[in-house]
Amino acid sequence: MDGGLVAWLQVLGSWLAFANTWGLTSSYGVFETHYSNDLLSHYSPSSIAWIGSVQLFLMMAIGLPVGSIMDKGHLRLLVVVGSFMQVFGMFMTSLCTQYWQVFLAQGICVGIGSGMLVVPSVAVLPLYFTTKRMLATGIAATGSSLAGIVYSIMLRRLIVSIGFPWAVRVLAFVMLGGSIMCCAVLRLRPGRVKRAPLQWRKFTHDSCLLSFTAAFTTMMAAAYIPFFYVEAYAIDLSVDDDMAFYLLSIMNATSLFGRIGSNWLADRYGGLHLAIPGCLFTSLILFFWRFSTTLPDLIAIVSIYGLVSGSIVSLPPAIIANLTSDVSEVGARIGVSYTIAAFGALVGNPIAGAARSSRNSAQVEYQGTWLFGAAVMFLSAVFVVLTLWLRRGGKQN
Repeated sequence: MDGGLVAWLQVLGSWLAFANTWGLTSSYGVFETHYSNDLLSHYSPSSIAWIGSVQLFLMMAIGLPVGSIMDKGHLRLLVVVGSFMQVFGMFMTSLCTQYWQVFLAQGICVGIGSGMLVVPSVAVLPLYFTTKRMLATGIAATGSSLAGIVYSIMLRRLIVSIGFPWAVRVLAFVMLGGSIMCCAVLRLRPGRVKRAPLQWRKFTHDSCLLSFTAAFTTMMAAAYIPFFYVEAYAIDLSVDDDMAFYLLSIMNATSLFGRIGSNWLADRYGGLHLAIPGCLFTSLILFFWRFSTTLPDLIAIVSIYGLVSGSIVSLPPAIIANLTSDVSEVGARIGVSYTIAAFGALVGNPIAGAARSSRNSAQVEYQGTWLFGAAVMFLSAVFVVLTLWLRRGGKQN
């Protein structure tokens, strides 16, 4: 445990899976802007946000069956099928011309494929790491930050130079390369005990896990709101289109340091102890986002948001693993929590889009979007505090 070539190869495989799942989600702002301005310009921002939200929802919602399949020893099957569906869905997206086609290809197909990779990418690491579990998860989670930077910049430039269809096909080929390597290295730890079917009574009577699952659900409802809307917000504030796009990349870049730093500290002080200030500061930043009306303001706030909110993606799976006494149940328990949290991811971004008003001022128009995110993230902090209290003083977790 906690070292060796095979163990760190799992971190590499998880890093690649994070890149093609959470990293792709972090790049959705580019798709949102293109759909709003071009391909689906006659649809409302809330309707377009449903595509990305359904993708994110399915990425998490199938966590329970995926976790159960993994715990039965079928990791390779999940990774191969999931990778195929992801790449196939992106190729189909490049051919779409109607809303329902994009919804099926990107929202449904890519979402289900991503869901087959998300739980294995985080559940395999606790099988190889104990004292360095948080750090290993944090390193793997940087894959989504780097992919969010690379994918978004690549897409933006390619859409301008070769058009949207071929830009998406190039992205699909890049994802295919990462998927092949991921399939080659991810494996279950030899000699692990296959678990019995998940005991639902045991899960529903675990107050700590239930409380943190509620926290995770509200985190997912609010954390991705800036990733969906910051580019459109900046353009409505008359920021140059290119610079507005780079705000998304800046946010992904600073998120990288937030994920490694928070997980390194979590191995020392406990994951819940780090999640509380992470949620509180994220809520505070979302509250003050409505006062950012100039380019320097936006650069500052996206930089800080990425740094502070990095823990929202990287800490939860490791915390859930540490709240699980039987390591043979890690996959299923992470899967259950992801399935429940998926409903927060499903409704959060569309509600934030619907909270936009139709007034002339962009600052006033998006005020409801940012306030909604701030309120939901504060509620998440309350649930994390409750979880820590239930742990009777918050021992290392």
